[in-house]
This record gives sequence, structure tokens and C-alpha cells, in this order.
Amino acid sequence: MKIGILFGGSSNEHEVSVVSASSIIKNIDKEKYEIIPIYLDKKNNFYIWEKEVNEIDILQFGKLPEELKKVTNPFEYLKEFDLIFIMIHGKNGEDGIFSSILSFLNIPYVGNAPASSLITMDKILTKEILERNNIKTSPYIYFSIYNNEYVYKDKIINKKELYDIIISKLTFPLFIKPANSGSSLGITKVKDAEDLDEAIEIALKVDHRILIESEIKGREIECGVLEKDGELLTSVLGEVLSAEEFYSYTSKYTNSESATIIPAKIDTKIAKKIQETAMNAFRILDCHTYSRCDFFLTNDYKIILNEINTIPGFTEISMYPKLFAASGISYKELIDILINNSLNK
Repeated sequence: MKIGILFGGSSNEHEVSVVSASSIIKNIDKEKYEIIPIYLDKKNNFYIWEKEVNEIDILQFGKLPEELKKVTNPFEYLKEFDLIFIMIHGKNGEDGIFSSILSFLNIPYVGNAPASSLITMDKILTKEILERNNIKTSPYIYFSIYNNEYVYKDKIINKKELYDIIISKLTFPLFIKPANSGSSLGITKVKDAEDLDEAIEIALKVDHRILIESEIKGREIECGVLEKDGELLTSVLGEVLSAEEFYSYTSKYTNSESATIIPAKIDTKIAKKIQETAMNAFRILDCHTYSRCDFFLTNDYKIILNEINTIPGFTEISMYPKLFAASGISYKELIDILINNSLNK
């Protein structure tokens, strides 16, 4: 079976994608599958990574593949594969763009369907749908900028009016987030109104739609969801102990002081409720194949769903594979399950 591992791309999570893909290439059963690594540079040019796959080791964060051969007709080339394993985090991968292309070309792929990928990539749409289905998220508002004008709900407002709305509806500290981004990129924690300008400008560099949430005081808990043989499985829970004020891009990938506890030390009934909520969210948002759900567990045991990732990090130290390893499914076996499920859906 000929499998293409697709990674890189124009996303601001390019470097994370490279580490995830090289980890998969290192661990996948090469006797069972013919593996071709397909690297997209930051301009979305396609390349075959020609290095012998048995010699490919896990790349360090920030290091990019060499020994590349350009693909001149990428969509025709993709038709040669039995399956494409999408490992592009963020834009053009996790947002359903590439799964739409593969669906159009009738090529099986590992990943969520286009619609669910698009929705879950959009933090605002996700919160709106979850809240309407009685899954609690943090208090929030959102706005957009069109033609240099602030749009809140159905009204054009000025900056002062926006800030008045933020201050009246939410409690500081706040998190300012681009609606469409992963790996915590473009997110800033804001402790008072004086810092709103800078935080909003940072988020606007990523997206023109901005989500503003009140901080939730509580433990950061993560749960993996996996389809296997027509059934949904949830992993044991993991707890994130960030070395910074929140689990930012740097604390995830470059700060060695950040840590995880697997399994998290949580009351059995509460843990089961979190796992049930993860499965419910998976179904409500019509997810497929796999996802990772991130929660807050407050001091009074309220469960707040923070985010759903449809192409979660897949490095050897990423939460998703570690959660399932602790649940009895090894990294290599997890890859097999994802491939088999994707061929049979």
C-alpha cells in the first residue's frame, strides 16, 4: 500500500507539522506500507523528500527536510497513492482545505471531513455550536474587521464602543484570540484594558475575526478521541502544567519547563464526565477519525471545553499519542488504526 505523508505548508504551524510528520515516518510500519514523504514549503510548492525513509529520524523543532525533488503536477501525482496521511496543522490542512481537494480527487486520506474540519478550526463557530448543544465553554464575545471597520453582531461600531462592550460583558484577565489559528499562535493574555490594543493587533495579524474570552481558573485537561472499528474510544486524561502564564506556542514546543501528567489525577466520576463530553462534542461537530479535546476543570468541578483539534500534534512528545499510549495503544498501533479507519470509511 502506497501512503503519502503530507506535511509542511503555508500555515504558521509549519515547523510543528514537520516534527509531527517526521515522527510518523520514524514510527510507521515500513514493512506494511510504502511510505513517500511529501513536503510543502511555505509557498505550498510540493516536493518529494527523497531521503531513504529508513534513515529519516525525527527532526528537531525548526529544522526542515533536505534532499527535496520538486513535484511539477502535484494533483496528478497524488492520484498515484492509495492513501494520503494529512499532517498539516492549521491553515490549509486542519481547516479542511486539503481534505476537500482529496475528496474531490477521490483519494482516501487520514483526517477529518472538510465540513467538520472547517468548523472546528474556527473557534467562534465551534463555541456557538457547542453552547447551543449544552456544552459549556468560557464566557466570550467576538468581532470582525471589514474595510477597517469594527463589526459586532450586526452593527458597525467604533473602537471605544467595542472596548465598552468588552469591559461590560467580560471579566479580566482576558484572552484575545484569532478565530482561526492553532498551537496558540496569535493569542495574548490581557490583564487590563490598557493592553487591549496591542493584543488585538497581534491577533489581527493571523485573522480578521477575533474571539475574546474571560480567563477560566482551573486545571488544563486533555482527552483524545479515536474511531476504531466503528466505535468511538476516549483516552485516559492528561493534565498540562504550563511553564508560562498559559499554554502558549513557546511553552508547548520550546520551553522545557512545561510538563504533562498522564494519567491526570482526577476523581473517576469527573474523568468519565470529561470523556463523555469529549465524545459528545466529537459527534455534535460531526468529527471523524480522531481529535483531541482540551478542557478546563474549575476548582468547583465545572467542565469547560476550550478547544477541539482535528489534526492534533503527532510528535512523540505530543499529548495525543501519549494519551493513547497510556491507554494501551502504542504510537505504531495508533498509526495503523488511523490508516485502517480511513480506508474503510
